[in-house]
Amino acid sequence: MSDESDEKVNVSAPWSWLNWEQMNHGRHSTQAAEYLIYSDAWLRRNEISAGPMHLTFGTAIPDDGHIAPVVTLRIDDHLPEFDIQPMEKTDVSGWLNLTIDDEVACLLSLITGVRMRAGGMSREFKEGSDPRGSAHYHFHQTPNWTPLPVRKRIYPGVNTADSREVASWLERYPQLAREDSVALVRAARQFRDALWVAESDPELAWLFLVSAMEGPAGRTATTIDEDPVKMFSREMPDLAEAVGSTGGDDLLRTVAQRLLPIVKATNRFLTFTTTYAPAPPSVRPPEYAQVPWNKLRKKVGQVYSYRSKRLHEGVPFPYPMCVRPDGAIPAPEEVPTGLAAAKGNAAWVAKDLPMHLHIFGYIVRGCLLNWWAERAHQNMEAAASTE
Repeated sequence: MSDESDEKVNVSAPWSWLNWEQMNHGRHSTQAAEYLIYSDAWLRRNEISAGPMHLTFGTAIPDDGHIAPVVTLRIDDHLPEFDIQPMEKTDVSGWLNLTIDDEVACLLSLITGVRMRAGGMSREFKEGSDPRGSAHYHFHQTPNWTPLPVRKRIYPGVNTADSREVASWLERYPQLAREDSVALVRAARQFRDALWVAESDPELAWLFLVSAMEGPAGRTATTIDEDPVKMFSREMPDLAEAVGSTGGDDLLRTVAQRLLPIVKATNRFLTFTTTYAPAPPSVRPPEYAQVPWNKLRKKVGQVYSYRSKRLHEGVPFPYPMCVRPDGAIPAPEEVPTGLAAAKGNAAWVAKDLPMHLHIFGYIVRGCLLNWWAERAHQNMEAAASTE
């Protein structure tokens, strides 16, 4: 390896990914730090090591509805000393606005499907000093949190987690290309933030969950040019039919070409969903309360439309999609049931209520994990073929 002091390091990546990369390149670690990660979920006591990280799960047991430091994370520091970033041009290609420990917390949240947020350093270890380390709480802060109700939650099923597969998922992390690692952590952060606010602001959680898939969807977007009319007719069938019946084929093609950027974004999102969608949950409510998995593209398309209206027109998400699902045995309802629902001066019929928040979160998490696994595998195969 070249002289570490002279090596130029591309820092446009998550700190956690970059630290692992530098370890793999043989950079020596002279210090380490220990961090606390908080959650309201119960985790079985377990310890794992993955690259420069050692994690102890179940270091605290949170009371119902409260958070506690359930994970102790130790990271060996392999990062070089950095000068200030060059400022000749704007560069946000690796910008995450996260500390290294919260990057890992976001990944853990995605892997386990529960809320995770880092509180900061609690202990530091330096070469030549006490091997037991020294307490360091100067910048530690317990995450802001409002205790949750014990029952009847809007997003059920996130109060327990299985940590047995965490190591295998983290081992896939350094296998990602640099750009994919940025997209993954950004997506994981959106997923984590959705869980964090789900009970207090479910509309915001919907926005976070949709946004979580857009980065990876952009990384895998097809470059094949599809006929604009066919794409428009598939993604906006009602509008396409109205335009065609009113103005004929020429107007239909003109409108399709004008709306192509919007239609492409929708198509990219929905194609990503259908490509990486997880299998249906293993435990489900009665059939009448299930999301029809064979119509997933249409149902997720409705969610995407509601997200767009919320962002661009200020139209709130349907009220029945922002309340707790009914039922609990064998599982909560996946869709609002009933022929119709009303709230205040609004009403919605059943076909316009595609799913509850928790089942969309299940879909988003499954898509992101499947994409992560595929991209890591593809990158490993590409690296092997060049050796």
